[in-house]
Parts: sequence; structure tokens; C-alpha cells
Amino acid sequence: MKKFTFKGGIHPLHDRHEGKAATSGKPVRPFVSDTVCIPMDMHLGAPSKPCVKKGEHVLLGQVIGEPVGGLGLPVHASVSGTVLEVRRKQNLSAGLSECVIIQNDFNDEWTELHGMGNVETAPAEKIIDAIRDAGICGMGGACFPTFAKLRIPQGQTVDTILVNGSECETFLTADHRLMLESPLRIVDGLRAAMRATGVKHGVICIEDNKMDAVETMRKAAHGREGVEVAVLRTKYPQGGEKQLIKAVTGREVPSGGLPMHAHVVVLNVGTCAAIADAIIDGKPLISRITTVTGCVREPANLLLRIGTVFLDAIGECGGYSEEPGKIFVGGSMCGVCAPDDTVAMGKGQNGIVVLNQKEATPPPETQCIRCGRCVQACAIGLNPYRLMNLCQTGDLATAEKEHVLDCILCGSCSYVCPARRWMTASFKNAKELIMAARRAKK
Repeated sequence: MKKFTFKGGIHPLHDRHEGKAATSGKPVRPFVSDTVCIPMDMHLGAPSKPCVKKGEHVLLGQVIGEPVGGLGLPVHASVSGTVLEVRRKQNLSAGLSECVIIQNDFNDEWTELHGMGNVETAPAEKIIDAIRDAGICGMGGACFPTFAKLRIPQGQTVDTILVNGSECETFLTADHRLMLESPLRIVDGLRAAMRATGVKHGVICIEDNKMDAVETMRKAAHGREGVEVAVLRTKYPQGGEKQLIKAVTGREVPSGGLPMHAHVVVLNVGTCAAIADAIIDGKPLISRITTVTGCVREPANLLLRIGTVFLDAIGECGGYSEEPGKIFVGGSMCGVCAPDDTVAMGKGQNGIVVLNQKEATPPPETQCIRCGRCVQACAIGLNPYRLMNLCQTGDLATAEKEHVLDCILCGSCSYVCPARRWMTASFKNAKELIMAARRAKK
């Protein structure tokens, strides 16, 4: 069996770091909270504009946030009930987020839905608009509006859609469980995307530490036109778009380019399942599978409504097993830290990972010993040691010339560094400063 891979990367395989054993065998179970706090800024692009008011009764799936700008997406109510507040509050973004807070009446009374039935017979020209109207964005974490990804610009060609089922990030098993429990939804979503774009080749990509998912997806894909399953060698960050494209197709995304410049579109398995729901049943994106793990009493894979507050999800898992030191949104490698447990999950959050006080305390940073491990680990082929020095001295112009903007912030360099240098954090800060300077010049 051929197994695909890429150059660089790391292997956080022992359970203390990988952390998947606690939930990989646990089936998904639904959880619905008393209230939801739905942010308007869950996707890349301008935040949506709330279109409901305090005291208004809303239906499940009703539009409560209208799209703004070219990358705008509608936001839908994830429960039926009464709007308690529409206000700005701290959530997962740097600034305050506009949020709609809804008291759940637990009736799950749906707004009127308009599905198109079978993905193989749905009008191809209507699929992308349906994906937009369902508010679907990348569910692997990037949150890029899916309709925009599938609208191939004139002059560009795409011949392959890759479905990312690698789930290489530590602790997370949400995509693994989705592939085991709902494989047909993933294949249906892929076929819908293929028909909408005219692409004839679709590949579902899964790491070889999930061979049960490989078998399940192969059975689901059997007989479906143009769909196949590729097995990847388990390695982090295999789920990065550029790494996935290089491993499976042998093509490289050019510096500053997008996957479509390598004639590829990459979708997450969760995104494909959401596409299937939108096309078949007309359902908008109102829930997602999320792994809740770490120092919680009963780690689990939960089907959560969008806007579920972290503390409620953790409570469904028995609460904290010890005093929390840090809460990651996503895995521990490239996830972001939540300010506290009162924030609410959005469309791109596939994991809530709680570290205890000891795990959350970073080791002291020491002097670089020039071992070169960071260079070997970099999945992009950069020189992290050199970039770190440039960032520390404030030479961002040279750092930009040496492609710091191509850094995917995977954390591999920091993970392997024996001096425990905070390289990834330095690169993130440098990228933000460079992009802010660019915007200021416009």
C-alpha cells in the first residue's frame, strides 16, 4: 500500500503529547445547552450583521446575522427560543465580538428548509449558492468561506479536490469519529463540490493511524464517480493544505499562493459533511463535532450547537478533573488559547483541550545551540533559526524577504527546539506586524 508524506514535520506520537487515546474510541454524543452565545465573526471576512433583537422568538436555522462584504456569510440560530441579548463581548478574537445570545426552548422548531435532495441530481449551478446560504466555512480551523473557495476565478483551473481527514493535530479525534460514523455524508459533500466545480477527481486523505476510518471511507466511496481514498503516513503537520497537496499530488503551492494555484481545492471532512446537509436537506451549519479532552473527568466527542459556551461543554464532560491552567481551542500545537471558559465555540472550533497547571507552564527559554533541528522540522522549508534572529532584532523587512509570511505557525520548530525558544510566537507576531504595515499603506 502506497503511503503519502512530505518533507519535514514531527512525530508527537507518545500519548502524553498526542493525547488521542482518551477519545478516539468514544462515539459522538449530542449535547444541547440552555443558552447559546453565537458570535458574528466566525468566518474569515467581515463579521455578519445581527438582524434580530432582544425578546424576539427565533426558529432553529433562522438567519440571525446577515452577510457583509464579498466574503460575508449568514449566521443562523443553532436553537429555537428567545433572544436574550445582542451585545459585544470577549470571545476568541482579539477584540470584542458581536454576539446573539439565545435562550433555548428545547423545541428545536426549524425554520422552513429547502433541500435539493440527492447530490448527484441536484442542479450543479445551484450548489455553490446553497453552500453560501448555509453559512458554511472551513471547519478545520481556517474558517475561509467555502463558497468562495469553490468559485474558481476565470483563468484558473482546478482538477483535484482533496478532502482533509488527516486530523494530525494533537488531542483531536472529532474528524476521526465523523469518518467512522457518517462516511456517506462526507462522500456526498465531496461529490456535491466536484459537481459544482466540474472537477473529476476527489481524494479523501487519511493518516495511517486511522486505518479503521480508511476502511470505512473506502466502503462509502465505492462506486462513487471519481472518488478515492489516499493513505498518509502519520506525521504533523500533515493536515496543512500545502503539505497535503505536496504529499498527495507532488505539486507545490507557490510562495504567497493559494491551493488553486496548484490546481487543487482542499476541504475538511467536516466541511464536506456540512455541504451534504445543505444540499440534501437544506440545513444550515448550526452544529459540529468537538473533542473535549485534557483535564476533564470524562473526555468525549460531543455534537455541539454553534455558540455553546466552553464551560457548559466541559460540564457535560463531568467538569474539570483538576485545576485548569490553560484552555486550547483546537489541539496543543497550533490551537489558540481561550481567555477563559466563558467564551463560545464557533464553526471552526474542533476541540476544547484543557491543560492542568503543570502542563500549562512552559519550560524556560535558553540560548540557541545551533543544532539545526528546527530547520529539519520545518514543513515549509524555511530557516527558523535565521528568522528568529531577524524577528528578535526587529528586522522585519529582511524576515519578509526570507519568507516569514509563508510560515504556517504549526509549532514544529518550537516543539523540537532543545532550547525551548518561542519561535512560533515570534513568527506570528512578525506576520501580524508586517500585514498591519501593509494595510496602513493602502
